[in-house]
Amino acid sequence: MDVAKERTSQTDHPGLGHWRWQRLTAILLVPLILWTLWMMRSLDPGSYLSVREWIQQTGPMMALIILLPVSYLHGALGLQVIIEDYLSASVHSGLIWAVRIAAIALTLASLWAIFSIALA
Repeated sequence: MDVAKERTSQTDHPGLGHWRWQRLTAILLVPLILWTLWMMRSLDPGSYLSVREWIQQTGPMMALIILLPVSYLHGALGLQVIIEDYLSASVHSGLIWAVRIAAIALTLASLWAIFSIALA
């Protein structure tokens, strides 16, 4: 087989883009989680006002605005793989769309919560 043809067939695999997105989000989540945890070290978790003041700071607010959508995307990609691998083909499309809609809804709700706390 021609090397160029073999290389093209490997890069045209239908699941390759999904795999790359899943790995990219996983790689992004590591520093985002560490950054968020590092900023949380001075947080008093027992105090609502402390958490509210913490979210109103630029660093924590930006960390959450980036972290939450990336984590929901990563979760949706992982659930899609589980659905495709372990469930009947007749339910794939509906469940995958339900997972995507849930991820979008959770992202919007989370961003709304962050902005409503930060702008209060």
